[in-house]
Amino acid sequence: MNDKGLPPGWGDDDLTSYFELAYRNRFATFANKRPVFDRLIAIDSCYMEIAKNWLNPKKLMEAILFLRCHTAYREACEHAVAGQTAGVFPLVRVCLEYAGYALHMSENEGLDELWLRRHDDVDSKKAMKNEFTPANVRATIKTKNQHIEDVFKNLYDRTIDFGAHPNERSITANLTIIDQEKSKKFESVYAHGDGPQFDHALKTCAQTGIASLEIFQDIFPGRFELLGIRHKILSLRQGL
Repeated sequence: MNDKGLPPGWGDDDLTSYFELAYRNRFATFANKRPVFDRLIAIDSCYMEIAKNWLNPKKLMEAILFLRCHTAYREACEHAVAGQTAGVFPLVRVCLEYAGYALHMSENEGLDELWLRRHDDVDSKKAMKNEFTPANVRATIKTKNQHIEDVFKNLYDRTIDFGAHPNERSITANLTIIDQEKSKKFESVYAHGDGPQFDHALKTCAQTGIASLEIFQDIFPGRFELLGIRHKILSLRQGL
């Protein structure tokens, strides 16, 4: 390690220099964006409280998907606070899908096995893909909570627009065009500083974290109520 506590050679190339920039951006966000950062932390603590000492859940696959949803939320937050906004949206899409898939399984007997058997053969894969469509998942969410279905749809569509697919907004939101005397210079932004795209990514993480918790709340209502998470969600979603 050198005098900065870094291994020899770290930062001597473009890739590790980029990693170092992202790492330091997280500190800057923590220092300068405390209200939104504190909300992300509080949302994370809700996931942690549900997961902590969770013994023998009656709905095993749904519980496992809850844990994967939490990891996706954390990964999205990590990218967002580093300014890596384009990378946020594929992760928040996955976060939403873990929650939606879990509720779809919970409300339809046998879908957990169908999902697990995806790779058994061609027919199994086709059956799984035909069942776990965004439309089917949203329909299930709607039977439990119309408001959350609306939120889910809006967030899901946003993820597609801003980076979960290579759509126009996923490119232009991370592009700077500089007019020069005889040409235009195009720069792709790898890490955003403070600004609209940065704030948009942070807000999307918070909204997705809350929406996914609310979906899981309909799967495990007793646990959410017992641990007081229902009331925390109502407080944390204010202003989002």
